[in-house]
Amino acid sequence: TCPFDAMASSCALVRDSTRRVVASSHRVKIIQRKVEQVVGDMDQGTIAQVLGPKAFDGDGTHFCDPHDDDLTALYILCVDSINFCFWPDHDVVLPLKQAKKHYHQFDVTARYLLNSGLPVEDTNPKILVGTPLDDESDETKKWSKDTLAVQGLEYEHIAGGLKRALQKDRTCLDPTRLKEMTGEKLRALIGWPRELPLEKERARLLREIGTGLTRHWAGKVSNLVTASTKSASNLVDLVTQTFPGFRDQTTDPRDGSQVFFFKRAQIFVGDLWGRFNGEGLGDFGDSIHELTMFADYRVPVVLRELGILKYADEFAALVDAGYQIAPGSADEIDLRACTVQAVERMKQCLESRLAKESWDGTPALAVTSVALDWFLWTAGEKRRDDSSAHHKTLTVFY
Repeated sequence: TCPFDAMASSCALVRDSTRRVVASSHRVKIIQRKVEQVVGDMDQGTIAQVLGPKAFDGDGTHFCDPHDDDLTALYILCVDSINFCFWPDHDVVLPLKQAKKHYHQFDVTARYLLNSGLPVEDTNPKILVGTPLDDESDETKKWSKDTLAVQGLEYEHIAGGLKRALQKDRTCLDPTRLKEMTGEKLRALIGWPRELPLEKERARLLREIGTGLTRHWAGKVSNLVTASTKSASNLVDLVTQTFPGFRDQTTDPRDGSQVFFFKRAQIFVGDLWGRFNGEGLGDFGDSIHELTMFADYRVPVVLRELGILKYADEFAALVDAGYQIAPGSADEIDLRACTVQAVERMKQCLESRLAKESWDGTPALAVTSVALDWFLWTAGEKRRDDSSAHHKTLTVFY
């Protein structure tokens, strides 16, 4: 028999297929008592952060034109089409990053000697007072070639780079121009100084956006969104039908069954909801609760550190040693499926808690997997340089 409804929405397919995987997963386990403990320990301030779209874009990274909803939605679609696989670039810049850190240990005189090619005899150099790194509050330095030369690619470079490009040229993401995208053009667009990870694929996916919008939606993202009739799951369906690059699904090698994640398609809907604060193009009503979390490589780290996810010893050793996990492998499928279902269980526990406690009339239905994902992802990003290793999978899906 079919393990899920053949007519189910994309979101239902994600929820149902990952639940089936979790039931027999051996590489990764969800520790239910830890789910309950973590949710039980959340204070009111933390819970307030996961109730609704207000958690979106707290740092002003994203482009928004309050007078041009279609351009804002186009920007979000383009960002989410290339929102994947940042980690290979970190391996590229690691030697330079370490060299710069070593250089900044020396005082001004020692740096002069180093720059002149002369030996530095002081084996215990004076450490500079204050931070030697570029001032991240200085926008010019933040995007300078010297700064980017030793920074691994991150989401904010994609989102911030496209925002800066639009501020300079509001037509740079027009579908007609997207259809001509190349890796070199994309690099120039976001101001990136070297080849991007999976650069040809990123350029191809942007060309796909241009072609799909032109062919099916008269070049307007707003037409695509409006066709969903304010249904979050309908919009995920339309996105995956229009743009093949968003079809984040695989076949489980153990039994041949399909497993669905649709990470970037769902995050596009969630980002619209957040950007427009649940109104206008972001109005999906109660259907926003049909979205699951967005299975990536940052949230599993947070869930593991919280004790919610438990890795088998052999799998943990592979992840911690930085070995690549093959896309579509049983290892990858188990980890992503358990990540989805762990957040689903957190959501259910939090709904139960809110139903029992007085929250000024806030309904338990206000809890969304989207906002929980943002909360966990943000927590992971803040500690990304100090947290345990994430799994490495070379893929266009996350």
